[in-house]
Amino acid sequence: MGRNHHEALEPATDANGTAETDELFAVLSNANRRFVLSHLAQRETSPALDPLAGALAEWSDDLSLEDARIALHHVHLPKLQETGLVEYDETVRLTDEAGAPLDLVEDL
Repeated sequence: MGRNHHEALEPATDANGTAETDELFAVLSNANRRFVLSHLAQRETSPALDPLAGALAEWSDDLSLEDARIALHHVHLPKLQETGLVEYDETVRLTDEAGAPLDLVEDL
């Protein structure tokens, strides 16, 4: 017998990792997060939050420096860290898992 309508609404967790793929695309759907990943990939050193916020504010027409810092600290970096793409404490750095998503970001 086929799946009932409730099962069809649940995220797939098959061998293809559909739930993880959906989460990754959700994170990458935000232009500010794509900028952060691209910016980090182009740097030889890991920036602290304030220089990263400065770069984001300069790139974005909609964010002041303070707004960029707050958005990074409270929204974007936690989401990127949840998906395993960045680690941050005093500095922000890409993880080894960021390779394939970076290829997607560079293609956009």
